[in-house]
Amino acid sequence: MGKNVIVYIMTKLTVTILFMLFILAQLSAQGAKDSIDIHKPHLFEKLYLHVDRELYAPGDKIWLKAYQVNGFTNKLNANFRNTYVQLVAEDGRVAKDIMLFSIKGQANGSFNTDSLSNGTYTIRAFTKYLENFGEETFFHKKIWIGKSMRSFGLPEKVQTDDSKIDVSFLPEGGNMIPNTANTVAFKAIDQKGRGIYVSGKIMNERGDTVTSFAATYLGMGKLIMMPKEGENYHATIDQFPGLKFQLPKAIGNGISLRFKEKGEMLLFEVSSNMKLDKYPEFSFVASHKGLVLLHRKIRMVDFIHAITVGKDIFPTGISKITLFDSALIPLAERLIFIDKDPDDLLALKLNQKEFMPREEVKLDVDALLEPGDSINSCFSVAVVNRNYLSTGECSQNIKSYLLLDSDLKGAIESPAAYFADDKLHTSAEKLDLLMLVNGWRTYLWDEIGQTPTPSIDEWNDAGINISGYVKKLLWNAPVPEAEVSMDYLFRNFCIGKTITDQTGRFHFENTYLVDSSKVMINAKKKDGARTVEIMLDPLPKPDTVVASGRLNNTCFDIGLNMNFDRENNSRRMKELEFNPEKGTILLEGVDIVENKNTPFTHTVGDYAWADKTLTVTKEDYDEQNVLWYLVTKGGGIHFSDDDNISMRSTMDSIPSPPPLFVLDGMECSDKNQILLLPMSSIDKVDIIRPHSFYKFRITEVGVIAIYRKPMGQIDNREVYVRGRVILNIKGFYKEQKFYSPKYSLENINNPQPDCRPTLYWNPNVAFVNGKANFGFFTSDELTEYVVYLEGITKNGRICFGTTKFTVRKE
Repeated sequence: MGKNVIVYIMTKLTVTILFMLFILAQLSAQGAKDSIDIHKPHLFEKLYLHVDRELYAPGDKIWLKAYQVNGFTNKLNANFRNTYVQLVAEDGRVAKDIMLFSIKGQANGSFNTDSLSNGTYTIRAFTKYLENFGEETFFHKKIWIGKSMRSFGLPEKVQTDDSKIDVSFLPEGGNMIPNTANTVAFKAIDQKGRGIYVSGKIMNERGDTVTSFAATYLGMGKLIMMPKEGENYHATIDQFPGLKFQLPKAIGNGISLRFKEKGEMLLFEVSSNMKLDKYPEFSFVASHKGLVLLHRKIRMVDFIHAITVGKDIFPTGISKITLFDSALIPLAERLIFIDKDPDDLLALKLNQKEFMPREEVKLDVDALLEPGDSINSCFSVAVVNRNYLSTGECSQNIKSYLLLDSDLKGAIESPAAYFADDKLHTSAEKLDLLMLVNGWRTYLWDEIGQTPTPSIDEWNDAGINISGYVKKLLWNAPVPEAEVSMDYLFRNFCIGKTITDQTGRFHFENTYLVDSSKVMINAKKKDGARTVEIMLDPLPKPDTVVASGRLNNTCFDIGLNMNFDRENNSRRMKELEFNPEKGTILLEGVDIVENKNTPFTHTVGDYAWADKTLTVTKEDYDEQNVLWYLVTKGGGIHFSDDDNISMRSTMDSIPSPPPLFVLDGMECSDKNQILLLPMSSIDKVDIIRPHSFYKFRITEVGVIAIYRKPMGQIDNREVYVRGRVILNIKGFYKEQKFYSPKYSLENINNPQPDCRPTLYWNPNVAFVNGKANFGFFTSDELTEYVVYLEGITKNGRICFGTTKFTVRKE
């Protein structure tokens, strides 16, 4: 019996140990999975602005369209947001700012440039959500505003300072591995950060030439070398003989990662130090914005191992390939770019390619969409004089921003050019060079996952929030259940009403106010008494200065276009010849004889005289409203706390029915409109009592006729009134319409010159069944024009299309 017990105990113990080992193995495997899948897919937000052009003369208007998308799917956001757009000068001063109300991921805006000095400006746009992630996640675009390029004080050709150039060498995968073939990318930049052409040699410590190299695109290129263990290497530059640049030192144990795209397959070659006795095991992981696309365990049996992966598992854009060792430490990493839409998804067809001045241009658009996709949003289009663009034409578009600028840290030079083939390079070759030189751990998504924030769907900050508390008049005791209302100051419109909580607090959330609005907040106790005081919480203050250091690496200065000088000077001369007053002229002294704006007065036909006329003075401004004012000044007028008013006639002591209100000669049936009139806006009040003559008859009810001052004579200074505060609030941008003239036989010979740099701007191009069409007229300028059309489909496909035409005389 004892033996059986011992056997039973030992059996149970063995099973328990095996079960625990199984559990530990499972936990270890799960831990490995979790460690590899470090970042879950983040529903991060991106913000892009389509701006009509890049070069402006003072007085031109800057037109823009904002797109807010889910950073993972590129689909337009489904909710409502506040979008903040600033025009920032070179010294960091915010010269202008607007707040846009984004509806389902779209909003339109514009800036006037009349008051702006010459210089370079940065258009900076962000949302409160993006503020969680820092400046690099904001949208930035450089523009120029000035009469002449020379007015910027910039030389036509920037001379490169030899001492300030830099050449970086970046091994593919992150590390140089000895005794194996390594692909090493390089990039040469000048003091402005722009790519420059260089060629040179790689030398060892003894001065022997190992290999040579030459830049192929924007200062970038690549070379192949097999470094020896323990040996150091440096580069000499043919164009700058005195400069040397050290290459990274090769590490003994590591993995080299090489990549090549071949048709629909992606080929990866993994190499290790061929002198190793035991080749490593590792995990091959492909991820896209935190989402693991592929995870394979690899055992190397030789110093080279090839991996083939189908392109179909990768979405369009940047993906990351990482090799982990058995302890899940990254050994090598490589960014790759997959472009499943190498061609523009918008086909633009003009009715012709050459036009006469003031001739109509018609354009048809076909969206090349996949089955199941559609366009349920509005696209934006700009038609621009080519000379008002930078030397690289449009240096940025919706595709380059959403797929490159917003995913890589640091500024990218001419990002739009990476998606176009040229005579020497294909788009795929240029994109692969960019992935190589952006190196290891420069992917923005690596940092996004480290910032805990609510998901986009839970984030809704649309509108303006105004809050505060109501307290008793002479001490700080809160007033619960007080009625608080918010109204426009000079308009008969109640914005909202609410009741204070037990601590006296109130909130007006998601309020929509347009332009600069003057609002009035009134409060009264539950019993109607107004012996209260409103204490407002501070409103958020917009930035007035942005640290210039924060903007230095966000985007490149745009290239000088010296044709802008010629084009803009010609435009100014034509406008001045037609209208000299648009220039600067000296006027003789002018004597102002009288500046009079007469207030509204009643006509004798309404009533010959009033029983009483009251003229409002500054001493009356502190009255709660005009009805309370009449109670104290009118005689025989009664106004109750429930806002009922009655009037006694001179013949009868019995109160009559409520009087008839007349505002500036018009009968007014809305008593709230009368209650909301600021006392400072009223000039005088006529009182006609019941049974008096009014409009050719004897009126049974009294008449209170109120006459307001002209707007220019209203005293807008705040006057203390119990239970009231007045706020000046900068609201949302009020959409403005782009002016595009239409020429006909009647006006085609109008002598006024037409020199519009932007021929056409429409932020709301609507598609029906994947098709759109629109038209506009050319100007008098004989030059080439560029059309840019951008947008997002229902499924998040990025659409971009462009075409050109010329205006000339026969």
